[in-house]
Amino acid sequence: MPKVLHISRDNKFLDFAINCFEQVNSGENYYLVVTEESEISYINYEFISPSTLKIAKTKVADVEFISQFKTVIFHGISPVEQKILNQITTDIKVIWFGYGFDYYPLLDFFMVSYFDRKTKKIWYRDKNKLVKLALKLNEIIPFWTFFKSKNQLKGLTRVDYFAPVLEQEYQEIKKRHPNFAAKYIDWNYEIGDKIFSSLGDGFINGTNFLIGNSASITNNHLDVFDLLKPEKIGNNKIIAPLSYGFPKAYKNIIVHAGNTKFKSQFQILEDFIPFEEYLKTLRSCGFAVFGSIRQQALGNIYMSLALGIKVYLNKKNPILSELRSKGFVLFDFNDFKKETDFTKPLNLKDQKHNRELMRKMSMKENYLVKSINLIELIKTF
Repeated sequence: MPKVLHISRDNKFLDFAINCFEQVNSGENYYLVVTEESEISYINYEFISPSTLKIAKTKVADVEFISQFKTVIFHGISPVEQKILNQITTDIKVIWFGYGFDYYPLLDFFMVSYFDRKTKKIWYRDKNKLVKLALKLNEIIPFWTFFKSKNQLKGLTRVDYFAPVLEQEYQEIKKRHPNFAAKYIDWNYEIGDKIFSSLGDGFINGTNFLIGNSASITNNHLDVFDLLKPEKIGNNKIIAPLSYGFPKAYKNIIVHAGNTKFKSQFQILEDFIPFEEYLKTLRSCGFAVFGSIRQQALGNIYMSLALGIKVYLNKKNPILSELRSKGFVLFDFNDFKKETDFTKPLNLKDQKHNRELMRKMSMKENYLVKSINLIELIKTF
């Protein structure tokens, strides 16, 4: 079996990848986790190698170390990982598992096209006049975005294979950047098996509202809050997961706006909580409203559909068309505006329909087949 070097930050997704690769390529994986912290917070797997950025760069630049691997898989490539990527010799194949945050700047470097009306105002608010003028001109003629995205692409020329969350995102990047040479591979993080082993037979048991998945500005919380009229939310809670996100200052804006508008009905999830506890919170929700225009919060959307929550997405979000094409019953913001009765969640027939589709799509075997196919590809390197 081929030896594979995995490079990742300390994040909650790596355990899912480890679960797959240890089943299909057991004992042949080296997990280099880049962290400046003294302890690993999110990864449960015992056999990882925590390293500072400096040590990681030194390791991959060491010919004796790197030559033992058939390939290097990057789990996300931010500017930090790019510094490691630059040290890898050209004879080693590089695979990039994209998260979204790391490749969306190739489509819109400043992310402005992914901000809704109110959120865009907040984003512009702290910019000086000259920068604001340049960015507004850039919205009309994206010269600055093109330059910055092109510059970022230069740091990714060592990538041989790329697995974004959605294939259509790869096609969009290729359309914008024809010189992006990385080939597409079909691989996603396995999340479904854990969900379905924890669900049991029950569905939702409440009518609260779940808003977004994080404190990231691209969730467009302020614009979603505008949709939540008093007559729609009634006495239900507005639950907003805010345990991570960028920029950090945006979280305070969300909290202030939520407390001002919804008062005691506004509930934030500020810290990471055990998975079972998070599922319990989701079960109390009858409705989930995701304001992101870009692909985001896929794990939360999947869990919401599997639990029977009525899901609303921005019409521009590519996930909406992707999931509708697969037969899922879900809704857009126009549907939300027209809806007058939020005392009744999704009917049981559609709840069962969505769960069954999600069960089939999330079957453990699907992820293992993708991982097996990837290992077979790596053998040819």
